[in-house]
Amino acid sequence: MFNSKSKQAKKEILQLFNEIQINLENNYKDLAIGARKKAEMRLEELKSTGELTDKDYKKLKVTLDDYTKRMEGYHH
Repeated sequence: MFNSKSKQAKKEILQLFNEIQINLENNYKDLAIGARKKAEMRLEELKSTGELTDKDYKKLKVTLDDYTKRMEGYHH
């Protein structure tokens, strides 16, 4: 059974991840940092409201953690 809210929430997070990726590819470090923070906050918000399943949250969190690791040396 598919939950349309969950599907929409996943789509929103994936769009935020795409924003991070584009900024990284264009070497826009400050924008990438901002997009990662926005994605992190939104991911936690969607998890706490129950719009994301635990399975989806864990999968998306791994992707976010990968971006965080790639951006370790980035500072404002």
